[in-house]
Amino acid sequence: MTGVAGDIIDQAIGWHMRQAEMTDRDWRAFVLWLEADPAHALAFDRIALDQEMVTRQGEMPATSIMVPANDECEPVRSQRRRWMWTVGGTAVAAGLVALVMPLAMPRASDPYWLQTKPGQRQDVALADGTRIEVSGGSRLKLDRSNPRVAALEAGEATFHVRHDDHDAFTLRSGDLTVRDLGTVFNVARDGVRLDVQVAEGAVLFQPDRDAVKLTPGTALSVREDSHSLALSHVAVDSVGGWRSGRVAFAGESLAHVADTIHRLYGTDLALDPGLSVRPFTGMVRLTGAAERDIPHLAALVGAGWRRDGERWTLSPREGDSR
Repeated sequence: MTGVAGDIIDQAIGWHMRQAEMTDRDWRAFVLWLEADPAHALAFDRIALDQEMVTRQGEMPATSIMVPANDECEPVRSQRRRWMWTVGGTAVAAGLVALVMPLAMPRASDPYWLQTKPGQRQDVALADGTRIEVSGGSRLKLDRSNPRVAALEAGEATFHVRHDDHDAFTLRSGDLTVRDLGTVFNVARDGVRLDVQVAEGAVLFQPDRDAVKLTPGTALSVREDSHSLALSHVAVDSVGGWRSGRVAFAGESLAHVADTIHRLYGTDLALDPGLSVRPFTGMVRLTGAAERDIPHLAALVGAGWRRDGERWTLSPREGDSR
């Protein structure tokens, strides 16, 4: 392999030996190595051709490569060398096309579901460096072959996204899309309602349609059935507050409050008729211990409470006509 430095040949051999087990990241690195110096592509092509010739010779009958004892072997070697150089240019081009194709083709999807029970939490570290904190009662779809996409079907999660200008992280929920712009954000899905709050960086809501940009301290609430959308402000340090037991409500029904507590802590909380539609605005500090949290909530909303085993019930106080 005259004309090609030994260290480049060693590198080419290394790349050739790894072909069968290379990951997507390895393929990208390999193509960058090929493009860095024409000598790299030449060296790899020669290694591939040599290997092909060895393989073919191993499969050919011995009589097909024998020469008379009084003949020199050099003409055979020269002929093979000429054949290699004739095919070499085409092989390099064809090889590059074959190697780049896996990068250009869409990655095969390999989805899986992460589902938590009410009261159960789970932290997920993705291959790209993104971290997701998933609350109880949540269902999240991820993709082993592409850590830059996720789908939240139900529940709530806080996303700590490793930003990539060339490969944005995309979260889908039903027909709605949130795209990362370098972000820590929280998303909650309750039926047809989606809530997004941003703590750091920014996200684009419906980037291919409405393109609503949310910055730190911005909250968005949208209903997928009516397409109603509302923007508001939120304290940055309260985004994803469920992780530390701080849950804020703004004009939410007590039924929604009860469902949220059940999802986060698994608490069996029921409401007497007439109380479920009462609106509540405020911050509830929860510990996860129902014997402390339910009486505290009852005092905040002006309701009475009773306990029957593991089941808790809130009811209007006597004389309360609301």
